Amino acid sequence: MTGPLDGLGSAAAQLEQSLGPAEDPANPYGFAAAARRDEAGEYPEALAAALRAAGFHLDYLPPDWGGTFRSFDRSLLLVRTAARRDLNAMPATMFSITAATCVRLHGSPAQQQEVAELLRGGGAVAFALSEAEHGSDLLANTARLERDPDGPGLRLTGEKWMVGLGQRCEAAYVVARTGERGPGSFTAVLLDLAAAGPELDRGPAVPTGGMRGIDFAHLRFDGLPVAGSRVVGRPGEALETAVKAQQVVRLMSTAGSLGCADTALRLTLGFAAERRTGRSRLLDTPYQRRESAIAAAALLAADAVALTAARGIHLAPEQFSVWGCAAKHVVAEAVEDAVARCGATLATRAVLRTEGPGGGLFQKLQRDAALVRVVDTSTLANLRSFAGQLPALAKAPAEDAATVFALDAPLPPYDPARLDLNARGRDLPTGTLTAIAGPAAAALTESGAPETAALAERLRDTLQNLPKEVERAGAGLALVDLAERFAWLHAAACCLQLWWAGRHLPLHGQPPGSAGWLGACLGYLLARADGTDPRRQADLLAPALDAVLALHRDHRMFSAVPVPLA
Repeated sequence: MTGPLDGLGSAAAQLEQSLGPAEDPANPYGFAAAARRDEAGEYPEALAAALRAAGFHLDYLPPDWGGTFRSFDRSLLLVRTAARRDLNAMPATMFSITAATCVRLHGSPAQQQEVAELLRGGGAVAFALSEAEHGSDLLANTARLERDPDGPGLRLTGEKWMVGLGQRCEAAYVVARTGERGPGSFTAVLLDLAAAGPELDRGPAVPTGGMRGIDFAHLRFDGLPVAGSRVVGRPGEALETAVKAQQVVRLMSTAGSLGCADTALRLTLGFAAERRTGRSRLLDTPYQRRESAIAAAALLAADAVALTAARGIHLAPEQFSVWGCAAKHVVAEAVEDAVARCGATLATRAVLRTEGPGGGLFQKLQRDAALVRVVDTSTLANLRSFAGQLPALAKAPAEDAATVFALDAPLPPYDPARLDLNARGRDLPTGTLTAIAGPAAAALTESGAPETAALAERLRDTLQNLPKEVERAGAGLALVDLAERFAWLHAAACCLQLWWAGRHLPLHGQPPGSAGWLGACLGYLLARADGTDPRRQADLLAPALDAVLALHRDHRMFSAVPVPLA
């Protein structure tokens, strides 16, 4: 018998079964193998090959490129399935998503065909934007593309920093300066690195704390000859295109964060259920049960935010300069909190490199989650990127909301051409909340969840008062702090919207309409929005642990779409 959510998670379930039980110490695609690779700093060759054989690397490519992409919510679950075993599965097979999105947005038909053929064959196209001296200040970048004084083509000079798969990529999408000032001063080129001469220096691989074995490189160009046909799009439009593409990357990076948190919590619950302190299981002691409940609430909230964002980009890609950044922030921060609380329960076992749950995997999860948190942008740069839009945020059309938040509703095709640099005052999750908060609170009260109903009303009132907070904040650091507060409120709105639109669905494997998880998520998120410790909401958070423990017993993913695990 199949349920209404099984289709959404079917690709993830098939991949999971093909990779075998992750807990099996002898499984080359399991937890212990990931820990051993990390210890040796090895690239995940066998895992990447298995994923390519399963067609995993085709999932982010559109059908007209020979790919199998259908929707981002489906892809999110699929990528999370691989990442829960080893986050390195993502960069090893999907690091080219940024460059591919850029070429899809403004590349010529010939360039698109070139990239599609390369990626279908398992190759990689690097994305080279950042520079060590300038970080997130992209307008200060100095790598320059100039006319060749001795020939008809161009010359590229400068250095690009922390280029993913920079050692092994066959091609690179490079953003370089062609003007003197402003965002229109940058142009992109698609380089065939295999044909590059001595003017290209890839340098040594750059070791990192997390994602060990995945090569990052600093690409140095010393007057590299570039044919005019390698220019992508029109001169001056590269920076805008790159920033749009990064909205997609921020969304998909949440799958990696969720994969780390899922395994961290799974290993912790397994240990705490078996470990005894005195006459009690560690899991039954008040402190550890409370910490586990907070971790569970953080993960379920992050899952809801990521899933709804993955659906929202189909319906409202124009809003993702706000929506995508808010989702990235909440998922990364909630996962960091969840993993830290799991680490407190594991104590010494959280830092062992070869022993303990998962064969010493937990310490790798900590480092990997920390890297994915900042790999596409820093936390501060992410908040700054939408802080200036807060004064303009207003209501979005209420009729759009149900399509996003009912997980069984069909989605329109994804259209990357609709991505924008400004949401123009629209944020669908918060903008449509007033319309559903009252009815949702009434339904929650009627179903015996008055505390959750009160949280729903509090969320509505807080959002209605937000314009006054923005006015008082003014600009600068105060507005950045308010952007973080808005991100947590946005996340709470996603959770309430998900429950309201999905009351007919068995979310988290629970009976339709169950609201325990919702109260836990709202309690956690509103505490984070207020800057208070979620421990103060301990009673509200307990149902999140109950939901996660049930999923753990059934060997399912900790998600609203509880994919069965091998």
